Amino acid sequence: MEDEKFEKEQERIQRALNEAKKKEISEKFGAQFGQGEAKIPPEIESQWLNNIEQFELQYENAKRVTVREYVGNPVFKPQDQIAPEQLGAELDRVLEFLESHNVGVDFLCDVPDDVAYEFVTKELMDHEMDDLHLPGWTTRFIYEEFHPNDEYDAKRFADHFLWELFERQEEYAVSGFAEDEVYDQKGTRITREKMKEMILALYANYAAFTSHEFECSNCTVEGDYATVTFHGTWTGLKAVSMESVSYDGESELRMKKSPYGGFDVVQANIQGWEY
Repeated sequence: MEDEKFEKEQERIQRALNEAKKKEISEKFGAQFGQGEAKIPPEIESQWLNNIEQFELQYENAKRVTVREYVGNPVFKPQDQIAPEQLGAELDRVLEFLESHNVGVDFLCDVPDDVAYEFVTKELMDHEMDDLHLPGWTTRFIYEEFHPNDEYDAKRFADHFLWELFERQEEYAVSGFAEDEVYDQKGTRITREKMKEMILALYANYAAFTSHEFECSNCTVEGDYATVTFHGTWTGLKAVSMESVSYDGESELRMKKSPYGGFDVVQANIQGWEY
């Protein structure tokens, strides 16, 4: 019993110290903490707070260096000296070397080995980054942030929109439409506020969506616009009768490049949604 009381007292003291540390970090660096941290064991939270403090201290004084400097100025084999059948293995070796120096490179889409090798050993090496060195800290770079893939982005944003719509995330579904160009299913130009009314009408017709699943079947990009086609199914409960109804078929979203990055919806033709 005495041991248990001692442990609880130690935990109380550590949590008090953690709260004081949070206040200090917030006042010094402007960091904000939510309520979820209270569920973390106090010893682990203490270490976590120490890591945050170390990061903020280094970030405050960090200089900018090239990735090449950060990883120790390595010399990589010129691509023209690598046999084509060995290029993939050499690329893996370079990526493993960077990981060992806390730099990660991710490719969201398929990128040919020669293009990836050129990017990693030349373009990325000249890119600047913060000179931060912390235990367990890895700085990650995404190829598509340097070379956007419009088809990938259009499909990704279209998929997000469908999820938000059928999860009844009204605010996000509405903001998924372009601010300056929206059409109804007949091709008549409308405002985004009018589209909001149509989304609310859909939600009023269905008490709940019990399932929804969409899979992209095609995507075409022409300039700033894209057309994304999905085959999908969704089921909803009618608001008045609570009758379960299901729809299965092709849906199409017309998309437009957003000034904020990615793509916005300009027209939604979704199987079973008539407006």
